[in-house]
Amino acid sequence: MNWPGSLALRRYFLRYLDRKQPPLPALTLTQQRIYILPSRLGLWFAVLVVLLYLLGTNYQNNLILLCSFMLLSLLLLTMLQAFYNLYRLRLAVLADAQTFAGSPGALPLKLQSRDCRMLQLGLYGQKLQQLLPNLQGEQQFNLQLPVLPRGCYSLPRLKLSSQFPFGLFNCWSYPALSAQLWVYPAPMPPNDSAPLSAADPGQQRATAQTDADQLKPYQAGDLPSRILWKKLATHPEQPVVRQIPLAAARSEQWVQVPALTGPALEQALSMACYQLQQLETTGSQYGLMLPGKTLALSRGHRHLTSCLQELALC
Repeated sequence: MNWPGSLALRRYFLRYLDRKQPPLPALTLTQQRIYILPSRLGLWFAVLVVLLYLLGTNYQNNLILLCSFMLLSLLLLTMLQAFYNLYRLRLAVLADAQTFAGSPGALPLKLQSRDCRMLQLGLYGQKLQQLLPNLQGEQQFNLQLPVLPRGCYSLPRLKLSSQFPFGLFNCWSYPALSAQLWVYPAPMPPNDSAPLSAADPGQQRATAQTDADQLKPYQAGDLPSRILWKKLATHPEQPVVRQIPLAAARSEQWVQVPALTGPALEQALSMACYQLQQLETTGSQYGLMLPGKTLALSRGHRHLTSCLQELALC
């Protein structure tokens, strides 16, 4: 149940956090970032201490007074223990989260603490799901993120909470980490009627054969095996080399996404995502042609990531 004005108060608190605690790639929990309040059990425990104290003073019973003082000391020590359980806890983002549409994402994080127990964590405003019973030293884990549509999202604030040691106090923090969640289109094999085109192998073969017969002036960096030595003997002042060989041209492919909207665009992006992954697996050089933007031919994990990110933002 939400009390009247609780939503406005939460928004004001978030604006305060954004102003005082901006997102960072790594941070350490200090007294400015940790909040602590008694839990429901802790409030009943405090009521018990007050009742025992009143009962002891009313009847002038030293044993009851001693019991109330001992319980009060236990309550204060528990509060300090709950605070130092999160104090100096360090969080760091290892990499941006990457997933495909329709699948939950995972953000790789690194936690470091001398001794932190019964730690719960999750996204701000959502139910805490993950629990680390005992954190000593460094530990890496993947924070589960919700399923989101295609796009790029900034990581919302996290919530870390613990009621260690006796559940009398709830100690929590709202750290903000500068990370992004990339949601790529879900890969889908292309079909004959797909609004997507790639370089045709037959056309590549014909183009490569034509290029193989073409010549160009020699430039620094050209392989000596491509130099036409017979022409060099007759014209030593004008060395020439052959164009790109047939095998190299066959390995170059372009993936093109036409200008579409709505479901047709999502289908084209999904098939482009599938083709890019297949081309990367085969080791081919590939490029991506989008409406208004083109990514040059290349290969490798970094190039594949750049292409997938462009698909996510398309």
